[in-house]
Order: sequence, then C-alpha cells, then structure tokens
Amino acid sequence: MGHDKTRSDVSVGNVDWEDPRLTSLLSKIDGWNIDNRNHVRPQEVLIRVTCGWSASDASKPALLISEADGVMVLGTYFPLPHGEEVQVQRQNGAEVRTCRGVVVEEREGHRAEDREQHIYLNWLRIRSS
Repeated sequence: MGHDKTRSDVSVGNVDWEDPRLTSLLSKIDGWNIDNRNHVRPQEVLIRVTCGWSASDASKPALLISEADGVMVLGTYFPLPHGEEVQVQRQNGAEVRTCRGVVVEEREGHRAEDREQHIYLNWLRIRSS
C-alpha cells in the first residue's frame, strides 16, 4: 500500500518563505533540470541506424550514458530520428557486444558540458535478441 499524500493530519511544519537562508538555498537550485543520469562514466560505443530513412552502413561514435530496465540512454553528436532502429556496439573486454533498440525519445542535452559538446540525448527501448 502506498503513502496517502492527501492526509490532512500530516504536517511538515511551518515554512518561513521570507527566511534569507531559504531564499539563498532556493536560488542555488534555480534552473536545475533532472535528467536521471547515473554517476557511471559514459562508455564510448559505435552506433548505426539500421532501419528507416536514415539507415546507413557507416558506424558513428556515441556515448552510452546509462542502461536500465530495458532502456538505454545514448549521447550523440547529432539527433537520432524518433522511431528509428539503432544498432549499438560496445567493447566488453576482448569481445564486442551488439544490441538493437528503437529511439523512443530524443532531445538536446541541457547540461553545460552537453551544450559545449553539442550532445543530443536519445532514449532507446532495447529489443530482445
């Protein structure tokens, strides 16, 4: 059973919204954007669009930012088209692992380092082999 957030008998206390310490704290987080990246260093991978209008035989470099629950987040230096099937190759020791996924969401990176490097973030739903 989940937590009932509508209960009126629960109080978090009084908040003084004019308190300069609170104002200072809130100003530090102004403009933050949460994009659910883990803290693992991005892994260099090669990608190739395999189906659709953008299909190509050429592999291009990308960054594997995270992978969890059947979803892979890739950082690319160009936008991947929504709905395209992408092949991802990554080095795992001496062997190369390959998987395929479909682009389900894409956008420009919001972080300063993303903007400096012109990184696009792409969410791929991994297809089972």
